[in-house]
Amino acid sequence: MNEIGNHGGNSQLETSTVFVFIGSGIAGQPMADHGRNALSKLLASNVQQSSLVSTLALLFGVPIPKNNLGLPLPELLGGYSDRERLHMLQTVSAQIYGLVRANENNAVAVDLQQIIANPAVYAKADCSHIDTAGSQMQCKYEAALAMHRQASSNTDVSNVERAYYEFMELASTHLSRASSGYNLQLMTMGLVLMVATVLGFAVLCQFGGTSLIHFKSRRLAVSLPAVGMWATYLLSTLSSSLIEEEHQFWYFWVQTLLALRLATNGGRYRTLAQMAAFRVVRAWNQTGQFWAGEPDVRQYLNAPENAWLVWVLAVVTLGAINAAAWALHRRYRRSVLWSRAFRGLLAYASVCVLAYHSDRSHEGLTLGVWKMVRACLPSDSARLAQSVYFATALLAATSCAGLRRAGAYVAPLDALTGVMPLLLLLSRPHNFAVFGLFFVICALFFPEVPTNSQSRELLLPSRVLVIFALAHASFFALGNSNSLASIDLSNAYAGVSRYNEALVGVLVFIGSWAGPLWWAMAGLALVALETEGVRLQLQVRALLAAAHLWQASTLLAISWVATMMRTHLFVWSVFSPRYLYQIAWSVGFYLACGTVGGLMWVAAIVYIAHQR
Repeated sequence: MNEIGNHGGNSQLETSTVFVFIGSGIAGQPMADHGRNALSKLLASNVQQSSLVSTLALLFGVPIPKNNLGLPLPELLGGYSDRERLHMLQTVSAQIYGLVRANENNAVAVDLQQIIANPAVYAKADCSHIDTAGSQMQCKYEAALAMHRQASSNTDVSNVERAYYEFMELASTHLSRASSGYNLQLMTMGLVLMVATVLGFAVLCQFGGTSLIHFKSRRLAVSLPAVGMWATYLLSTLSSSLIEEEHQFWYFWVQTLLALRLATNGGRYRTLAQMAAFRVVRAWNQTGQFWAGEPDVRQYLNAPENAWLVWVLAVVTLGAINAAAWALHRRYRRSVLWSRAFRGLLAYASVCVLAYHSDRSHEGLTLGVWKMVRACLPSDSARLAQSVYFATALLAATSCAGLRRAGAYVAPLDALTGVMPLLLLLSRPHNFAVFGLFFVICALFFPEVPTNSQSRELLLPSRVLVIFALAHASFFALGNSNSLASIDLSNAYAGVSRYNEALVGVLVFIGSWAGPLWWAMAGLALVALETEGVRLQLQVRALLAAAHLWQASTLLAISWVATMMRTHLFVWSVFSPRYLYQIAWSVGFYLACGTVGGLMWVAAIVYIAHQR
């Protein structure tokens, strides 16, 4: 942090850490100005931060970490005898040479017997003419050991210490450069490829159904809110604060888009209700870096005295989902057999979800009626989770089977309710009510009230744009962040009897992206309910192209920032985790779920709609 309180920059005060050692035998630094400029005095002597590891290990007498690359600070070893000090340097050098052997093929095991037998030969070896780095570091290490062998209690050991430090400095510099070296040519080629990808998606959007620009009238074909959200997000990637507090960006834009709909469209009471519901969603889980510890609804619900409220909200949410499915089937007059099968499976999966989380909680359900219901379900948690998986697959099958042409468009709405047991299984119980609020916000989008003013048309954000922002905001609203520490592994092994990397990875992804997945399905359902046949396929293709244009341009911006900041202190602690999340969004959410899953779903809906 610098003099005015800023952090995250490249100045000396922002990238340096003060080392303060207090203890017997450590001399203090005199301050001629009585400490008025103490910080500058301390920063006058620079040491590598990695030196803290080996220095503390030697001072406390504990083993040195095997991946240490730091050199011990000689100023703090002066209180030891020559023999003890040389033994410390030999210990650190042996540890670092182990890393040299692990990373360099030319470095082999040192023959200590030969060094003991011929120390003079090894001590006088000229290592500067050796071409390969591994052999040169081996030569210097052997020379230091040989000089250590020749040293006696009556000789000056400064040459031996210097030999050890020369080897450690050479090895540490070489290994550090190898571990943090960047191939700028490949990185530049990657950026060029990303630019080409962004241009390709832009062309696909322009000529594939959703025009970006009207060339004849020379004006934008997309709404100003969409352009504003895209531009501000790309500009925000230049700041590390976006990575730490990205949820604030999406919370702001969701409410802004709803406020624009309130000002430019009808249905104002419904929009006000959506804004109020989302404000509750926003307060449910505090996330990010600065506000993660602030009071929120989650903390209140997780208090032991409020455990009953968690289960009340869970039961109400699951009951509302089942009631919504029943109402939809009754309205669209589906086949009685398949409708009853769907509702029965949904009710069974909901009860299994409730039982799974109740069994895993210290304050689970204890009512007598619930004990009778629980006795009819599988006995262990793994079987309960597997029952939910199986029921979800059957729900998808029964939703597509036996549909009449008049009731075909209930299939997209079936998906919104049928997928809920799976998403709730992999979520925390205190977040059940958040999904209930998602349902409320989504239901208030219907029906759309058209605007009568052409001047307001460019300012009116579409429902799909609002749902897009809600999908990103829901990721953070459920308690996630761009930090790897926030990944929830509590339900990653639900129903998994043996460790399976692929299956556990899929469950972690579904659990972490439960909110975005549901909102993506809500967006596809919205399009499917208002478009038919070939137009539906064209509309979905255009929307997917626009979504990939957003994601490709975002990935390009973050890649460019990471390339420019590759030597910055935050590149590993901030930018690298954010980059991993961006890859997960691109590959897992947009490509696998959005494109492949979305096209398969639309194809199934179109097929069902043509069945008589």
